[in-house]
Amino acid sequence: MQTKHSRLGFTLIELLLVGAVVAILALVALPAYQKQMAKSRRSDAIAALSAVVQAQERWRSNRGNYASSLGDDGLKLGSQSAGKHYELSLTGIRQPPSFAYGYIAKAVPSSSSVQARDSQCAEMSIRVDGGNLQYEAKDSSAADTKAQCWPQ
Repeated sequence: MQTKHSRLGFTLIELLLVGAVVAILALVALPAYQKQMAKSRRSDAIAALSAVVQAQERWRSNRGNYASSLGDDGLKLGSQSAGKHYELSLTGIRQPPSFAYGYIAKAVPSSSSVQARDSQCAEMSIRVDGGNLQYEAKDSSAADTKAQCWPQ
């Protein structure tokens, strides 16, 4: 016969300690995870802008200038990226703005997307001027963030 009581399970102190460790790990890991997710969603803008550039080059090879519209009367592309994280737009370049010389294809986070909180890459764009392509990006304070937003 066994007279000693064997303890099975955990004490309240042990459970609270484990809970505290898990909470601290979550507080450290969650911001890093959210930053990586925002960074991965930027590929939606990169793919959409690349599709605009390809469509524009096909348009120019057939018509001699660049299309002024993404929609049905132009490139037949939507105004949103495939993942619906970005709104797309086109503008002409130089003064006055013209599509004869080139264009700026711009992607800004959609207000209905979680990507709207991405302040580091609040605007991503591709500028084509006379056949020269430039990648551009700005944060929410309009500072240049091309190096952080466009993978090189």
